[in-house]
Amino acid sequence: MDEVAVIDLGYNSIRLSLFQRGERNTFRTLGSMKEFTRLGEGVDEGGEIRQEKIEEAERVMIKFRSVLERRGVETVHPLGTSAFRLARNGEEVSKRLSKALGWEIQIVPGEEEGRLAALGALNSLPFTDGVVFELGGGSLEVIYVENRSLGKIFHFPLGALKLTKTFGSEDGMRKEVRNYLFSLPSWVVPNMVGSGGNVRSIGRLLMRMDGMKFSHVHGYKVTHEKVKSISKTLWSMNLQEISSLPGIGKERAPTVKAAIVVIEELMSLFDAPSLLVSEFGMREGKVMRGEEQSVAEMRDGWLESMAYFMNVRPPREIRLEAEKLTGSEIAGISAYVSHIFMEVGWDDPFDACYRYLTYSLFPGFQKRDLGIVSLVCKGASSKVRKKDLQRLGVDSKLEKIEAMSKVVKTVVKKFPLGVY
Repeated sequence: MDEVAVIDLGYNSIRLSLFQRGERNTFRTLGSMKEFTRLGEGVDEGGEIRQEKIEEAERVMIKFRSVLERRGVETVHPLGTSAFRLARNGEEVSKRLSKALGWEIQIVPGEEEGRLAALGALNSLPFTDGVVFELGGGSLEVIYVENRSLGKIFHFPLGALKLTKTFGSEDGMRKEVRNYLFSLPSWVVPNMVGSGGNVRSIGRLLMRMDGMKFSHVHGYKVTHEKVKSISKTLWSMNLQEISSLPGIGKERAPTVKAAIVVIEELMSLFDAPSLLVSEFGMREGKVMRGEEQSVAEMRDGWLESMAYFMNVRPPREIRLEAEKLTGSEIAGISAYVSHIFMEVGWDDPFDACYRYLTYSLFPGFQKRDLGIVSLVCKGASSKVRKKDLQRLGVDSKLEKIEAMSKVVKTVVKKFPLGVY
């Protein structure tokens, strides 16, 4: 399995992400580094990236180059986005930073940025039709998805940092966003999926407010009503108050007001009942090779990659046996993940399964379904209580989870070699 690095030179920040690529469209994130350089600050159409920003970005590139060379990474994809597209000196700056980095920076067109972001979401979340958007610091990409295939892609200069620097009032900002979004083809969408740093921060804030225990927000569903409510709250607060909110932090605080306006206007335009948050965007889409054509294929790919990354043969028969005995895919997946931890050598594979699914980013599921899977694992190790259901956003009956847990424990223990 090869290691691939993607460097996202964005309008607001520069991030290095390192991945270990698996089969199909799967990977494991090995780590990341980020610096808020704000390359696009003050850059309008035809303007220039400022000298002090270039010098700061050069220092970041030199640091990233040292890390990549010491790690021995050979495949590196440096991607320049909206700041480079907008700036009059974008090409010149990309060449200068490429020299500091040691790999050539590719200036990505807006449509390609949207395509990659949509791939990241489509290949890691269970939805078939809808609209995917990626909200960056300098631009917004909107992508139509039908029958799990990418359709039309639209690109707008509506990034959160750009809007924040241009407009001082909420009314002016909303008018600007509406003027651009008015050109989008109308469609009442069954699903809306959003990615980008501010989208993740707002998702984390709402997840914490819901009292949910998950460490990652990937697959978390936010209702339109909650978006409208948090929008009013954020616009009533000052910068210091916003920066103290859980999930936001001081780096995102200046731009979340603009971000929530864009999100709210998109959801209103498409009459979207909810927003599904994706932690995968352009960087992850660059690692992927194409579109998975069904939710089942996508999910199976991530489950198998988990086993392979842990040097374990995928325990498919264990999954099928638990499904057959319970009639539930959830029980089958709980047994599958628990069995992997048993083969790896954990004393309590069921508790390991529970902790792994709640603290790790596990693609292929919405948070509600992942919560049920993890609680079925927990039930095979210890007692599940009603407060556990609340903390993971699960609305299933406790008795049903306990019944599945008993079957999962029996199947995993009965077939220690994964076959029967």
